[in-house]
Amino acid sequence: MPQDFNKEWREKASIDYFSPFITLWLACNSWYMYHYADLNDLHPGDNKANDRHYIDKLKTDTSSRNHLYVKFADMIALEGKDGIAFRTDIELLHYALERAEISSDKTGFCSFRSAVIDYANKNSPIDLIKNPHLKQDGTVYTDEQDDVIKLDQIYITSNVQHCFAGIFEIIYQVRNMLVHGRLCPEKEEHEVVKYCYRLLWVLMS
Repeated sequence: MPQDFNKEWREKASIDYFSPFITLWLACNSWYMYHYADLNDLHPGDNKANDRHYIDKLKTDTSSRNHLYVKFADMIALEGKDGIAFRTDIELLHYALERAEISSDKTGFCSFRSAVIDYANKNSPIDLIKNPHLKQDGTVYTDEQDDVIKLDQIYITSNVQHCFAGIFEIIYQVRNMLVHGRLCPEKEEHEVVKYCYRLLWVLMS
């Protein structure tokens, strides 16, 4: 009599995002160290540029030189299925972070509601989530439309640089916690890593 091994094979087929996320971060790390090699000119000798210098540069550079920011700005405004998928992944990262309740020893609670835009002022995070007033048909009132971006069901600030900086800092902190063994390998944390991976994959493409 044949046995049904559906459950067992599905479990083996599930994707473990922990390792691919770290590998993808290595690609990102290689890119920004090469792309912003001139940062070492500002930090000669023993004070050469470290990861924090590169991350801060990426978070503040909104020029065409910063491929990651340009891609983020393009995708968050993009119409069609690819734009919808990207915005949905941002929203799902928000929910995953709320469920996992992970905290970095560098920036504190990792959340869209306490996003670290400027690491030098990390004790003054901002809230990326917005709650605009809605009409009966579910649309945002005209005087607030320019202040928000709708993801799937929720809204975030229309300040794209703040969104990029806050989300990229979260991705970086998740990377740090994972590499240094401070991230619990449970379902909730895995969901956070999954959406960090999915977003970074798009930004690096």
